[in-house]
Amino acid sequence: MKKKISNLLKELELTRKIYFNISPQTGKFLNLLIKNRKFKTILEIGTSNGYSGLWVAEALSHTGGHLYTIESHEKDRYHLAKKTFSSSGLNAYITLILGHAPKAIPKEPKHLDMAFFDATKYEHIDYFKTIEHRIKKGGMIITDNAISHKKDLKEYFDNIKNNPNWKNYTLHLGSGLLISIKK
Repeated sequence: MKKKISNLLKELELTRKIYFNISPQTGKFLNLLIKNRKFKTILEIGTSNGYSGLWVAEALSHTGGHLYTIESHEKDRYHLAKKTFSSSGLNAYITLILGHAPKAIPKEPKHLDMAFFDATKYEHIDYFKTIEHRIKKGGMIITDNAISHKKDLKEYFDNIKNNPNWKNYTLHLGSGLLISIKK
């Protein structure tokens, strides 16, 4: 990882509690997973200040992929993410979208290798219903806060875990990750 990006990640880690960022361990996991699986097309719902997006985009710079990331908070987080991505030198791998998911989810690309959900918990079921058909076979939906917000995510968990097209694993990393793999 380039020193510029590493330094930017360390700087953003100081604001983790303010912007509800993923843990550094979760970031490293996502980065390695993307590189290992050679994922190219990723959708992130819940950009915040761009911390998780940096981990994802850095990996995509190795696979030749692209991140589409959605943030609804225009007053603060959207502009912080824009600044973060510009400072990183990874802008070519990122499309930052201002809007409220699931409405703001772009129609293109048609197929996704992975989606990362880290936004308003009660809306995860809507995100899933909007993109489940777009995830490629063998692709993944990774949901943050699977342990810390288990109660808030119950409807979503029940839906995806009872769906025969998905295999699910809970990973005790950071605040918990639900790894859902499309069969």
